[in-house]
Amino acid sequence: MSAGPSIADLLEQSHRELAGSDARVYRRVEAHLQRSGEALSQLHDPPDAPSRRGQALLGKGSFLKLSVAALKQLCKAHGIKGYTKLKKPELARILERNQVEPPPPPLESFSKKELIGLLRQLLA
Repeated sequence: MSAGPSIADLLEQSHRELAGSDARVYRRVEAHLQRSGEALSQLHDPPDAPSRRGQALLGKGSFLKLSVAALKQLCKAHGIKGYTKLKKPELARILERNQVEPPPPPLESFSKKELIGLLRQLLA
């Protein structure tokens, strides 16, 4: 009778195979997580997003053109405290002091001619 591999040799071989397969699994999981993270970051901050380009074309908005309710919502969204009893000019000042950018003017505020010009710029 020939002596085959010992139990210790078989265990060592199976541990090496298991360790190799674990490493491959971990590399695949890491690659998947990295791709998922990149996809999520592109969803949140897409490169050269058309909506951002469109907002730039709309121009800079003004806090004074917004309603008091809208200004208070902006304060709340940006974590600003002590705004509930303020009037419109004071709300605008506090938002500017906190470096909040005013939203662009709504499309409804543009004339037909201005909207056509915006579309031409977007399509160019």
